[in-house]
Amino acid sequence: MALSPDGVAPGYDWGNACSVVIDVLRATTVMTTAGAAGCRSMRTCESTAETLQWAKQLPEQPLLCGERQCKPIEGFDLGNSPAEYTPQRVAGRDLILTTTNGTRAIAAAFASRRLLIASFLNLDATLAKIEHDHHIHLVCAGTNGEISYEDVLLAGAMVDVLMSRWEDFRINDSARIAWATWRALQLPSDGIEEALTQALRQSYGGRNLIAAGYEDDVERCAGIDRISGIVEREAPEQAIFRFRTLA
Repeated sequence: MALSPDGVAPGYDWGNACSVVIDVLRATTVMTTAGAAGCRSMRTCESTAETLQWAKQLPEQPLLCGERQCKPIEGFDLGNSPAEYTPQRVAGRDLILTTTNGTRAIAAAFASRRLLIASFLNLDATLAKIEHDHHIHLVCAGTNGEISYEDVLLAGAMVDVLMSRWEDFRINDSARIAWATWRALQLPSDGIEEALTQALRQSYGGRNLIAAGYEDDVERCAGIDRISGIVEREAPEQAIFRFRTLA
């Protein structure tokens, strides 16, 4: 795994990788929420210019979504708060999303054989779909080029489950760091989401959201296993993702 997109080793064998991108606050939480709310598809872009370019090529006007430095982008339909992605707003619609950190991490993992996104909301569902893959690569988005505590926590939670299910599961040092970080949190059996919310509030990304006026989003992003579905790239050659409910 990589603690940030810049932490991927040069020459990494993406072609054999089942990659999972993590941006807890907030891109991958938004994508999970939008998928569960019934959106038709989600295309990710690194820049606003690319977003507008793709929008012009589609026969039906998509919803333009995203943020820069936590704030909605002027002229876009939606920002990057999970609260905005309701069935009334996104059901049946195509979305194009660009964010400061999350969509950059998706672009970094673009060459992967499989590409999924994960949030705490669909943690168990994502693990169920990847646990039998032989080459799993977790990519944390980070915040403004720095490692983010919240992303490391989710990666650590994923490693914790994978290690418990497979005795011969091998991990690199980044994964071991994430695993130790998650286990050190020692979340209580009762009130786990409240405790996780407090941990996310202390992170770099959490502090940025609170300063920008999005404190409630921290709690929204700390919900665990509320959605039984995955968000996976449709085809290797395009950054188009679709949501699938698990039976």
